[in-house]
Amino acid sequence: MDQRSLPTILRIFLLVWVCQEVQPANILMVGFVGKGSHFLCLLPIGRSLVSQGHNVSLLTSDEYMERANDPELRKLFNFEIYKNTDPRYNTKKYFHLLEELGFSENGDLISFFKTMTSFNEIISKTCQFVLEDKEMMKRFEKLDAIVTDMGWPCGGLIKLHLKKYSNNSRVRLIWTTPTTPNVAMLDISGSPANPAYQPAIMSSYTSNMTFIERTINTLSTYGLRLFMKMASYSFSTFAEGVGLGDELATIDNMLTDITDLVLASFDFAVEFPFPKSPGLIPVGGLTAGPPNDLPQELEDFIQSSGDDGIVVFTLGTYFANFATSRPHLLKMFIDALAKIPQKVIMQLKVMPEYDLPPNIKALPWLPQNDLLGHPKTRLFMYHGGNNGFYEAVYHGVPIIVLPFFGDQLDTAARITSRGMGLQLDKLTLSVDLIHHHLTEVLGDERYSLAAKRLSAILRDRPMNPADRAAFWIQHVIKHGGEYMRSPAHDLSFIQYNLIDVYAFIASVLALFLFLVYKIMRCCVSCCMRKKVGTKDKSD
Repeated sequence: MDQRSLPTILRIFLLVWVCQEVQPANILMVGFVGKGSHFLCLLPIGRSLVSQGHNVSLLTSDEYMERANDPELRKLFNFEIYKNTDPRYNTKKYFHLLEELGFSENGDLISFFKTMTSFNEIISKTCQFVLEDKEMMKRFEKLDAIVTDMGWPCGGLIKLHLKKYSNNSRVRLIWTTPTTPNVAMLDISGSPANPAYQPAIMSSYTSNMTFIERTINTLSTYGLRLFMKMASYSFSTFAEGVGLGDELATIDNMLTDITDLVLASFDFAVEFPFPKSPGLIPVGGLTAGPPNDLPQELEDFIQSSGDDGIVVFTLGTYFANFATSRPHLLKMFIDALAKIPQKVIMQLKVMPEYDLPPNIKALPWLPQNDLLGHPKTRLFMYHGGNNGFYEAVYHGVPIIVLPFFGDQLDTAARITSRGMGLQLDKLTLSVDLIHHHLTEVLGDERYSLAAKRLSAILRDRPMNPADRAAFWIQHVIKHGGEYMRSPAHDLSFIQYNLIDVYAFIASVLALFLFLVYKIMRCCVSCCMRKKVGTKDKSD
């Protein structure tokens, strides 16, 4: 045989072997409605799945057509677009409401619950738009897996719809969350949630709580459980309306009985430790990674900072237009940032009417991970989003955090408790206070060293988060997730909390003590009678 033909034969053999090893799957990914961190967390997972030969489709609303029109995304993914035919359920109005909640003085747990309650109707309506699109649902019949954000439970109804009307019972259901799992997500995965050391969402507590904090944390934990129960009833009513009521008793059944896997964006490198079930997979840091080259103009601005370096400042996609909504707040930050020697790159969708200081450059969008990975980046000042937190940790950049609402308060607790930054309070902001925090973190090496130590821990892992998520998605497509399902789902509240066992032990102990009491009383009574009888004889 001609020796030159061997490489060709070898390549053909390897190609055949790979094709036999990799069975392309059809996977639908749903990142909420196509907005914000919920959507961005799915993209790295989708890219990893595509690189391994799978067909990945992204389901988004027509309100966010810019996703489907992105040339880079269109090369990788198919897009399924559902149409919002009712302007009363415009999701952009909802995100504006979230922005207002963040800037208000009442961005607490109760206000957040009120906002989420108003959003339940939007969730149900967007789900209806999808389920009533017969052509789209027909295409979904070939699906092998649905990877859907937990904030949009319609992914579970799509699976039930395919099972009932298309006889497709093989499709796997994988839930994702862009944050550390709260008590509801822990319940779904069958993981314990102990308020004695597991902080409730929006509590801003650490795992080391005082008695008062544990009391409040316990009430918050069970309050969230109650809220989720109430929300599930309304969604169950919606399921009945679309003909799926016979498939589930409540949404709780859907979330626990047909779930194969839960992927949560957290990592114990920076998370407060807690026990978890095997079906809950940590994939924190999905958007973090090695930086790409920056545009030359931006690179030139950074290099002009010299040894002082740069500060990256953003309040996230929801708050990037606060130049018009809160001009006094913007001016406060600009005045404080103008006083430091570092150059500043900040995100602003709408530029102010006045000129910015020479050390500040404003852009409508920031390549955040690439900027944080630049060797001249000295500080990250932002709102406390989970993606930004893990990007800063990955690159070892200290943080000043200004949380507004939701899980941002919990991110702030992790930042300050780990010693990698300081927190600003939105209710007590001033130019002097902002400047003090800037000089404190920039001037004290402890914050930078703490960030670098956490970075070393986070990076020391055998697989990056996106590949880890892709591996487990492929695993449950092959084998299902039933074997990882926690037995806790089959226990009642009384059984799970061992109330019946404690009651039995208490009853046995009470009976034992009662018998001891009776025996002792009988003995004392006998002794007393004997003593009295002896005394009578002596008289």
